[in-house]
Amino acid sequence: MLHSLYIKNFALIDDIEVTFEKGLSVVTGETGAGKSMLIDALQVALGSRASSDFIRAGREKAVVQATFDVSELPFVKQRLAELGIDCEEDPLLIFSRELARSGKNVCRVNGRLTNLSVYREAGIGLVDMLGQHEQQTLLNQDRHRWLLDRLGGGELLSQVQKIKGIYQQWKEATAQLAELEKSARELARRLDMLTFQVQEINKAELTVGEEEELFNERRLLVNSEKISRLAGEIYHSLYGGEARVKPAVETVGMAASSLRELCQIDESLSGLLEMVESALYQLEDVAREISSYSDKIEYSPERLDIIEHRLSLIKQLKYKYGSTVEEILAFKDTALVEIDHLANSSDRAEELKRNITALAKEWHKEATVLGKLRRKAAGKLEEDVARELNYLEMKGLAFKVGIKQRTDLSSQGLEEIEFLIAPNPGEPPRPLQKIASGGELSRIMLALKVLLARLDEVPTLIFDEVDTGVGGKALQAIGEKLAHIGGSKQVICVTHGPQVACFADTHYLISKSVEDGHARTSVDRLDEAGRVTELARMLAGREITDVVKNHASQMLKMSAVYKQNT
Repeated sequence: MLHSLYIKNFALIDDIEVTFEKGLSVVTGETGAGKSMLIDALQVALGSRASSDFIRAGREKAVVQATFDVSELPFVKQRLAELGIDCEEDPLLIFSRELARSGKNVCRVNGRLTNLSVYREAGIGLVDMLGQHEQQTLLNQDRHRWLLDRLGGGELLSQVQKIKGIYQQWKEATAQLAELEKSARELARRLDMLTFQVQEINKAELTVGEEEELFNERRLLVNSEKISRLAGEIYHSLYGGEARVKPAVETVGMAASSLRELCQIDESLSGLLEMVESALYQLEDVAREISSYSDKIEYSPERLDIIEHRLSLIKQLKYKYGSTVEEILAFKDTALVEIDHLANSSDRAEELKRNITALAKEWHKEATVLGKLRRKAAGKLEEDVARELNYLEMKGLAFKVGIKQRTDLSSQGLEEIEFLIAPNPGEPPRPLQKIASGGELSRIMLALKVLLARLDEVPTLIFDEVDTGVGGKALQAIGEKLAHIGGSKQVICVTHGPQVACFADTHYLISKSVEDGHARTSVDRLDEAGRVTELARMLAGREITDVVKNHASQMLKMSAVYKQNT
């Protein structure tokens, strides 16, 4: 339930905090005092659209904060846990929203910063609001089907979801088939192009690492003359020598021989001998390898031409299909998968047609079941609404649920639902949105809300001037009905009707004053004497006599007896 509402610099409100109780709370006040500001502030606190116009003149920021007790709302705790918001230890859930003239919004849930979408989702199911805007939803025929399904119970709602699922599958399959048929020529062109590309890549017979090997071989062939010359020079320096210059192998060999003889004199030089002998063996190995390497080097214009052509081919393929040979081969693999898919498109089309036919058949079967459930629910809804409207002093009004059959598949089944009313006995039922008055809409919507309240887990119901256009005994009936709901739900009602206000468990007075040239709205919780005075004002206006006060006092006593006996 709503525990408290804190408002700062919002519209005409400077700084107030209102604590709410269980049962029925009413909010009253003079016209223009700002009764609906509380409702507006609560809606903003729960994430509804807000603008800088809400910020009080002369202020840069406004703050609204709604605190809820969720200790007995496990479904709310579960959803909050899914959103990463922990409220297991603390039963209070706090929504805080700061509005700035710059347009920036700061949203917090239990002190934790969050984005607006998560903020809104966290508040779902805490409050159900019925105001004049919501009453107008009765003028939307599509809303009638939703209300019938919602009031029809779990089995009907489950069937609606089943129909939606089948329809979605049918719609997706139909769209896929249409796309296949629409783009048949394009698919054929695509298939030809992919086939050519795969053939071109296959013809090249590429291998991973081939390009690097070709670059290395080309470099050797282009530099073969220089390689042969340098290899020869190395070999002669190491092993061949010239007349005036001894080769390195011979020079090192002479050094090794002398060192060997020296070691016979001084054994401590044996380590040096090993090093020199090792160097000698390594030089001999290098000389042999260089000689063998030099013998293999042969300039071949024919081979170089082959390599150039091969590298050119790889370059062309890289330009078309990827920056490396690996990417080219990956492109080919992807193309083969698509070719297989396109080649089987005709089979896919036939499969889709069979699936579409089967889904349509299943949809009609389940839609027939849904239609039976809706007709059963419509009969019960007519009885329930008639009972509620009879209590709300609309005994002569007949409420009917019109059902028309449609032929095309839809996500909502075969039925078009429209609420009909006959305001007076003997008149034929006509569409509610065409003939209902404001007062009739108020009471019909209230009747539907009463029925919904029995099904919903929403703990707090808010009614914003639902008694507009209603007077006399009907107002008292509305007050009694709201008090009855208040026995199991928290109900907050903004009203102009004293016959409604007298049934309150808690009564708040909204008043407006002018201080330092600025209008200011305040909220006061009334005691028993204050309630008598306020009810007297609502009854008589400016002239509040003792007779009117006595009448107001009697209304409070009457309402107390009613609540005690229900």
